[in-house]
Amino acid sequence: MDFFTRFGFGLVSMWRRKVIILPALFAVNLVTWIYFWVRPSLLGFALIILTLAVFLTVVFIGVIPVVIMEENNYDPGVVRRMGLDTFISLIIVYALFIYVSSVLLALIKPPSYLFVMIALLFALPLTPIVVLAVLVPPLIGYFIRDKWRSLRGRIPFWGVYLGSLSAVILLLMPMMYFRVLFVSTSLINAFILGGITLILSLVPLLYPRPEICRVLGLVMVFLGILMWILAAGGLTWGSVLAIISGGYLYDWRPWSK
Repeated sequence: MDFFTRFGFGLVSMWRRKVIILPALFAVNLVTWIYFWVRPSLLGFALIILTLAVFLTVVFIGVIPVVIMEENNYDPGVVRRMGLDTFISLIIVYALFIYVSSVLLALIKPPSYLFVMIALLFALPLTPIVVLAVLVPPLIGYFIRDKWRSLRGRIPFWGVYLGSLSAVILLLMPMMYFRVLFVSTSLINAFILGGITLILSLVPLLYPRPEICRVLGLVMVFLGILMWILAAGGLTWGSVLAIISGGYLYDWRPWSK
């Protein structure tokens, strides 16, 4: 059994202790709020975001990777894939959080390129919102498992949903600064790439065929990279979600109930 398979089974074991883990994390987050109220500071704010992100991460693990492993009867191949995907996602998200927090706390120098700094600064406050947005569908699906599984078998739900979420995040800047849209190249690029991403994300709803989804998956990954280069880093989350969406689209296969 390799590392990622053990990691996947470790996630299952952790979720089985949710009755203990979730209240403990909630209590820790409450303590950070009290600390921030007594001594307002960037450190206190960063601790609030961190503890909230950890709480939401545990919930995310329980309602998405663990449920997928349960649905596949803990098949070692599925467990390894979920373990690998979750491990990489956690590394990226928390490395990003630690880096942005270190910049805000003046522990390290900010990046020299302005667009990178803008993307990272947008990423920090967006993180809890993005996590909550990702958690809503599986939390609902947790209580209607048969319909939830049937839906994901008929259409590449996560590819469509995460791609649409990526587009909405990317379109935030053009919407917020619409009056000066044509003054900034980044705003124009964000508007164009966001529109293209939204349209392509909705195509699988009309044509949920594996061959079409594979092509769209590759295109979404390419768009995610373009966002980072041309549109203020895609506000970080826009780029990240587009790439993840592409992965789900490429890997999707229909199945019956």
